[in-house]
Amino acid sequence: MQYIGDGSVYHWTKEVALGKYKEGFSRQDNHELGNLAVYSVDCDAYIGWCGVGYSKYLDHIELSYRYCRDSWGKGYATEAAAAILSETYQVSDVDDILACTHPDNTASIKVLEKLGFYFSHAKLSKPIGKNIPVYKIDRKTYTAKD
Repeated sequence: MQYIGDGSVYHWTKEVALGKYKEGFSRQDNHELGNLAVYSVDCDAYIGWCGVGYSKYLDHIELSYRYCRDSWGKGYATEAAAAILSETYQVSDVDDILACTHPDNTASIKVLEKLGFYFSHAKLSKPIGKNIPVYKIDRKTYTAKD
């Protein structure tokens, strides 16, 4: 979130997080893609979200995540994204998943590479006036990683 908007993700209570996500749950059946709330096990606190869904910017299925600042660098992004990728490939026919990040966000680039994503191409982001690296993983690469 350091490179997106004002960088805000808040520690919601479970009740607030459920309210925010409840509308999305009601629109989805068990096999649709979407975002899930992520909680820290050690303090049972909402720390952000992770999911796979359609991106208008990429015109493709995209992995995305956002975390509270005090949750950065603790492995949450990698752990949650690995679970999301596993579930996505188990319950859907999605083959290719893209992910993009600000070119200066080396932490997110490392997360994507650790998950098995590889650089695919760059796409211009008009709001920041920079080319954004787009990473890709496909079903074959993902299953070969297991």
